[in-house]
Amino acid sequence: MRREPPGRTWITQDVPDVVRPYMVTGNRTRPRHRTELDTVLTATTQPVPDGTLQPEAAHALLLCRKQQRTLAEVAATIKQPALVTKIIVSDLIDQGALAAHPHADLNYPSRHLLEDVLAGLTALDAT
Repeated sequence: MRREPPGRTWITQDVPDVVRPYMVTGNRTRPRHRTELDTVLTATTQPVPDGTLQPEAAHALLLCRKQQRTLAEVAATIKQPALVTKIIVSDLIDQGALAAHPHADLNYPSRHLLEDVLAGLTALDAT
């Protein structure tokens, strides 16, 4: 068994506090709801009791209350991996605090419009 020399510890003061992802997700590795990085998240009017959310979940919910966000935006802002964020979001959906909308629900331009724009750009490039 390896022992550290007296006076040395393996944790130093200059290392920031780190919370492992499995602690944030309650040791879960899979979300209950299927979401993708481009899934749009919106906050509902369902109240969440104070003090019941972990800091990451509270931050994610606050972001979505301000305006709808994609899962990728939430993950980047709360500085968590995508899978961890999916589990956090899934928990918020279970609590009724968030609603998830597949990207297909967004008002993307029609294929016809995009083809017309491409044709116009190609014509400009040819001149």
